Parts: sequence; structure tokens; C-alpha cells
Amino acid sequence: MAYRKPPFRPSFPMLLASGLLLAQPMTSLAVGQVECRASEAGGGWNCSTLEAPAALPPRPQRPAPAAAQAEQADNQPAASVSEPRDATPTSASEFNELDWVPRDQLSAAQRAAIAPYCGGTYIEPPRAGRDDDTPFEELPIYAEADSSRFEQGNQTGTLEGDVLLRQGRLQARADAANYDRGNDIIRLQDDVRLRDQGVLILGDNASMRVDTGETRIEGARYVMHEAHARGSAATIKRRDDGVIVMTNGTYTTCEPGENTWTLHAKDVELDREKGWGEAKHVRLHVKDVPVLYTPYLYFPLDERRQTGLLTPSYGSSTDSGAYVTVPYYFNLAPNYDATLYPTFMTKRGALLDGEARHMSAVSYSQLNAAYLDDKEFGEDRWMYRARHEQRLSQRWYANLDTGSLSDPYYFQDLDTALDARPEIYMDQRGALNYFGENYTFRALVHGYELATVTAVTPYERMPQLQLDGGNSLGAGVRFDYSLQYTHFDRDLSDGLIYTESGGQYDDLGVLIRKPDESLVGLQRATGHRASAIPKVSLPLRNTWGFVTPALSVYSVAYDLQFDERADGFDYEQADRTPSNTVPVASLDSGLYFDRRTSWLGRGMRQTLEPRAFYLYSPYRDQSDQPLFDTYETTFSYASLYREDRFSGRDRTGDANQLTLGTTSRLIDDDGRERARASLGQIFYFRDRDVQLLDMDGLDDPRDEKSSSAYAAELVYQMHDDWRLSSNLLWDPDDSDSNAGDIRVNYQPEPRKIINVGYRYRNELNTFDSLTGTYFQDPNRRIDQSDVSFIWPINPQWSVIGRWQHDLADNRTLEALGGIEYDSCCWKLRFINRYWVDYNEYESIATDEPNRGIFLQIVLKGLGNVTGNRVEGLLDEGIPGYRERENNAF
Repeated sequence: MAYRKPPFRPSFPMLLASGLLLAQPMTSLAVGQVECRASEAGGGWNCSTLEAPAALPPRPQRPAPAAAQAEQADNQPAASVSEPRDATPTSASEFNELDWVPRDQLSAAQRAAIAPYCGGTYIEPPRAGRDDDTPFEELPIYAEADSSRFEQGNQTGTLEGDVLLRQGRLQARADAANYDRGNDIIRLQDDVRLRDQGVLILGDNASMRVDTGETRIEGARYVMHEAHARGSAATIKRRDDGVIVMTNGTYTTCEPGENTWTLHAKDVELDREKGWGEAKHVRLHVKDVPVLYTPYLYFPLDERRQTGLLTPSYGSSTDSGAYVTVPYYFNLAPNYDATLYPTFMTKRGALLDGEARHMSAVSYSQLNAAYLDDKEFGEDRWMYRARHEQRLSQRWYANLDTGSLSDPYYFQDLDTALDARPEIYMDQRGALNYFGENYTFRALVHGYELATVTAVTPYERMPQLQLDGGNSLGAGVRFDYSLQYTHFDRDLSDGLIYTESGGQYDDLGVLIRKPDESLVGLQRATGHRASAIPKVSLPLRNTWGFVTPALSVYSVAYDLQFDERADGFDYEQADRTPSNTVPVASLDSGLYFDRRTSWLGRGMRQTLEPRAFYLYSPYRDQSDQPLFDTYETTFSYASLYREDRFSGRDRTGDANQLTLGTTSRLIDDDGRERARASLGQIFYFRDRDVQLLDMDGLDDPRDEKSSSAYAAELVYQMHDDWRLSSNLLWDPDDSDSNAGDIRVNYQPEPRKIINVGYRYRNELNTFDSLTGTYFQDPNRRIDQSDVSFIWPINPQWSVIGRWQHDLADNRTLEALGGIEYDSCCWKLRFINRYWVDYNEYESIATDEPNRGIFLQIVLKGLGNVTGNRVEGLLDEGIPGYRERENNAF
């Protein structure tokens, strides 16, 4: 029952009083028409009777239904004194008095603006001044009635017969109106209709005090057009402090005559000045049956935040049992707030999640924390995460992201409503940044806390200092540089992995040790690393192409220590201060051609963009260097033009190679790229000797291929309804290097979605986080299909589904199916889901299936009654779902 705009404004009593004073004392004037304007002194009103011509024109007829009127101009001249009347109920619709227009009476444009499952909509009829934003003190008042009189004795003015009063967008109508000047009270009698922009109030009678603005409407009904909402109240009262009070009020967004749900309240107060409303003894009725009661409800009237309960959520899971979460929001100040997420789980007990946020003009902070006395786990469990961003000055910035948790199984056992869930570890990071004119400086400390037992302990950077910059040297020559110093450290763990079921065994029946136990040799190194990368380039560009020669030097030096043990590696003879300097030369070039063409009968501009990239880097032995933060990037079309095939600074790849590739695009006359196809390959003129470490902590053997796999990518969208994208790697000499993916999205309208996807990749050289080593398995591959859809079977019912299948292991990773019912005032979703649940605490060797049933009920205009988790489930699993919801009617 919250009003976006007040149903009437404080100036309404003055509007009515001025209109009722229009009549001359002890006179009666048929079809009286008078104009009033604010006096220049600002202390009252100057009113004058408008002289009618010798032959008065007939009174305008009542308008046709609002749908037909909407095709005409909304505004009439401001000086018009004869106003069109509102539509009255006709045989076309019994709800015309509520501005309701059935679907069959709407224009084509109006039908397109509402959902297909809606039977009509509220349309405010055109009237003079409806969209007038002129200040009220500058607007005249128009009054119209069949007759008017003023009784001098009792100081009472009366308008009778189809009374109409208007000032700008404010309008009052009634069968009769009188003004008691002595008591400063206005009374509207019979068929009262008050209008403001987008708001209509109907009432039996109304009374208003001119001096205070206090107003009372009996037997009220109201409509809010934009909110598609309506309701009623025994009385609506506007107090002298501007607060609106409703007695025995109702609120719904359902169509007239279809009260699928209705909110009833004994007393409602709406304070638009503060932006809040409160209701007492609130009942939610479904088909006139009360289903929910709360003695008190506090709710916002606008976008301002308000303290109070948020939508609860319900559900169940195999590990935690049934659960209920009842969030509570604290609006502590305009720039800081807090939210509690108390959750009760039948198997584990009461979990308290919390979040606090603070924002200023130069900073942002967020704290997440949770605590649980876990009956299932048998111990207290907790977590926290703190984040802070600070602008210290125009160029200095700082940020912090740190957290901790009670045990590594926390996020596997417990879902969190907070934005604090990591994948493998929790960050413990702080950084200080400086942004200069031509350079940036960063000082960083970065630690980790593992949130899993199946990953190697990562290296911490304590600290890392980095300086990046560049300048033009003149004549088109550019000089860039990157300097970095880092101290890498970590504390390796040892021993066996124990879970709920005890020690864990591998396929050979051997107890599995912690991943750090498998690290040997250089994998157990820590220490300092300094590196520098200066680069000189000459970018030459024109409309027909570009050429960019460049020369870089990659230098790195170490000071190492080892966590020594008897594992076969000769730690005594290991070089503890290795260093290396590798020059890298490259020549990047490309051409641009285009032509006019047609495709499927449409005019297009087609481009052809061949590109050649030569790269040379001599071999330098780097086998004595550890791998602190370096890995080999996944090969794809985007990686064809990189200067180094490795990330990080522990390896600089040797290269003598030429990349040849081309891209072609189709661009329509609006400048939109409708299709893009790219194809490329690397030709190697020497073997690649620089490699990463193998499972024994030594370099992998050299790569002796003379050419890479073909790398291709395709994006195709010749129609707005569907899109195809694909990436492909194909090696005619080695099928084990093949990889690819294809995704097709079909969405002819927001409510209709079909997605089909497939991806595959052979995992020949894979890092096993459980053992901390690389392994080669020709039978290991990713081979998965993914199909998802949301499709309406009629205007109100839709089916929902997703199936993600692992073809390599012939198993279902996730499957869900459900239905959705959608109407103008409520929505229901029912989802049945199956998914693979990886639980390290119970077993790290098997993936257990899990099942769940999820229900979401949305009362439009109120929000979710339950089922917030369904939103995240569909948003993550079905591409196009968020666009569907954002564009929902």
C-alpha cells in the first residue's frame, strides 16, 4: 500500500477553497466558469468570472474509454476552462472507473507494452494539465459546476452538479462541494474523485481543513497506474504533519475482479517525508483465505533504505537438513548499514551470518562474519572476511582483503548468503598503489588460507613491489618498462589426509598424504626474486594496416632457500642464486581490406585482416629456476600473438617462430558486427627447450613439433534472435592436442531461451592439486555437453530445464527441471534438481550425488515470499536468464 506519489498534495485544500469562493454572494450562476491566479503580493488569490459568449457551446461529452483517448494529445491549452470529464463505466468494462482498460480495447502499441498473460492495464485518461510541471504558485485554478452559490449568513459556498476543480496536474471531482469559511472546512459529497499524476482516489465523501491541510476520505478506493496496483480503505486521512493514515486498508497488484492475493492491514501509516510506512495487524490473503499474519510490518515507500525484515528463504539439503533464513536489515545511516542472516538448520543448529558496509566519498568497507555451534560437525565453526578500499589522495590508493575460517571444510558444508565464498583459498591481501602521469607503482603483501584439503599450499608474496611505465622517445619510438621485486614464502604441511571416514586411500590402496608431501626439489624452494623487462617499440599505423617492431629484455635473479628433506634431490649442489637474461625480438604486422557485399539479402561490409607475427628469443637454460607464479598459458587463437608462452616471470620461452593468421568480419549498415571468423597457426623454426617442471621437479622434455595446432574462433549473429560462438584447436598430426567448444543461444524474445553447448579438451599435461605434480594421462579429457532452456507453452506457463552431461565418464553432472507460472500479480517456480556434490570431509575420492526441490513464490509488488536461492540457481545455470528477468513486463 505504498504510494510512489502522494494521492493528493498539500495545495489541494487551497485549490478547493478557492474554487468554492468563486461564487458571488447570494447568487446562482449556471455553468459558472471562473479563473483564479495567485495574487502578486503572495497573500491570496485573485479570481474573476469568465464571460461566456452570447451562445454558450454545448458541454463536452464524456470521453470514450481511455485506450482510444491515449491515441490523442495528452495536454490541452492551459487557458481552457471547459474540462473533459473522466470516462464513466460502460458496457465495455465494469472497472472503467478505475481507469482499467481490457486487452481487447487497447491499441497495438499498448498491448505490446504489457505481458501476454495480462488481461489489460490501467491507463490514465488524457486531461488538461496532467503532465504540467509548472510550480503550483504560478498556476491558475479552474472551477466548473452546474450551479454555484454563496450564503452570506453562514459564510458557506456551494458548488453543485458535476463539480470539477483543477490546478495543474491536480484535479478534484464530486457531485457537490461546499466550503464552510467560518470553520475553514471543505466537504466533497458523493462520487468523490481525486487525481494526481499517476494516482486516482475514489471516495464516497471527503472533508479537508484549509488551514492545516488535514484531509479525510470515506469509503476510499485507489489506483496507482505505474505500479499496476490498487486497493481500498474504510478511511484515508492526511494528518496536518503530512502523514497519510489508512484504516482497514488493502493492497494488491492483481487485476480488478481477480484477487489472487491481497494484503490487508488494520492500520497503515505512510510518511513520504521520511520515506517509510508501517502497518499493524497485517494479513496476506490468497483467494480470500488468510495464509500469513504479522502484527507489525515496516516497509519503504521509495528507494531510500529502511530497517526491517527482508524476504525469508527456505530449503533443504542432505548435509544440513531443512533450513530457514530470516534476514534483517539495519539502515544505520545514509553511508553505512548492516544485515543479519540468522539461519536455523535441523541437523546443524543455528548459524548467524552477518554483513556490515560503510561508504564515504573516498572509501568503501565491508565486513562479513559467521558463527555456528555445529551439532553435526561437533565443533564451533566460524569465518570472517574484511575488505576495504581507500583513496588516500588524488594519486594514492589502498585496498585490503583479508579473512580466515575455522576449518577447510567450512564452505563445503555450509552455504552462505554473503559475498565471501572462495573457491580454493581465502585471500589475505593488502596493497598500496600510486598512479603517476606515465607510470604506476604498487606495493603488495598477499597471503592465503586454504579452504580445501586437496590443494598445494600456495606461495605468499611478502612483499611484492612493482613499477610499470612508459614514455615516447620521439619519432614514434616508445620505451616501456616493468620492474618487480617479490619475496615468495610458504609453510609446507606434511602427514596424511583424514576425513570423517578416517584415512583416505588411492586406487592402489595406499593412504593419501597431504598434497605438499609430493613436492620435491625446486618445488620446495622459497626466496627472493627480482626482475626487469625494458621494451623499445616503434608502432606504425595507417588506415590500411600496421607494423610494430619491438625489442624486449627479460631479466630475472633469485636468492633461494629450500625446505630440505630426503627425496632424492641434491639440495647441497642446487644453485641458490640463479639468474638469467633473455632478449626477445618481435615484428607484428597486419593489413586491412574491406568491400561491399551482401549476405542473405542484406547489405554488408566485409573485411579481410591478415596478420603476421614473428617472434625470436634465444634459448637460455632455466632449469635451476623455481616456479613461484608461472604456468603455461592455455593455447588458443588469442595466444597466437603473445611474446611469451608462459605467464609470470620464472620462465621466458625460447622461440624462433612465425604466426600467420587472418580475421574476416561482416558488418551491417548500423555498424554492428554480425559475423567474425579467425584462423591462425604458429610455424616453429626450432624446438622449444624451455619447459615447466615435471612430476619429479625437473624440466619436461622439449617440444619438437614444427607447427602448432590450427586455432580458430567463430562468432555468428546474422539475426538478433540467435548467436553462435565457437573456438577450435585442430592438429592434423596429433589428435591429443585437439580441443574446442561451441555454444548456440536462441532467444527470439526475453521469455524464450534455448542454449546448447559442447566442449572438449584432452588433458595430457595436467597439474594434480592432490599430489602437487604434473601427470600425463592420454585417456584423461574434458568431454561435456550442456543444454538449458526456458520456454513458454502458453502465455502463463513455461517449462525450465538444464542437463549438463560428462560424456567421458558417462555421468550427469547436473540436471534440473521445473515449471513456471506467471501472471500479472504473482509468479511461481518449482524446480527439481540433481547435481554432483563434492564433499572432501566425507570422502576426497568420490563425488556424491545430491538432490533438492526448490520453490519460489513472487507476489509482484511485494517481492519474493520464498525462494531467493532459485534466482541464483537459474542465473548461473541458464545463459540469458538475467536478460529475461531484466526485460520482464
